Amino acid sequence: MTTLDISVAGELRLTLHGAAENRILATLRRWPHWQDAHVERDPANTGQCIAVTLVTSRSNEATLREILLRSFGLRFPPEGGSCDPAPEPAAIPRRRGTAGVIR
Repeated sequence: MTTLDISVAGELRLTLHGAAENRILATLRRWPHWQDAHVERDPANTGQCIAVTLVTSRSNEATLREILLRSFGLRFPPEGGSCDPAPEPAAIPRRRGTAGVIR
């Protein structure tokens, strides 16, 4: 479940929970507007990440919401909250070995 938190004055926090949200993290991790990141690890297995929270300024809210909506179908209420990402789209099967073949 992805959480968008705007309760801290001046900050916007995006929390990604679990491996199902790795595709969101892979897309957003290099966004240049992140000011901080917090990694929550499993106490029983410190090599296992439970959640990642990315922090940015509230001035980037509209841009982040648009990225989340267009790329992942995530629409958050104006006050923030949680929602489940849409399932990953199925890969389109491609035929191999037909490139450049003239029929």
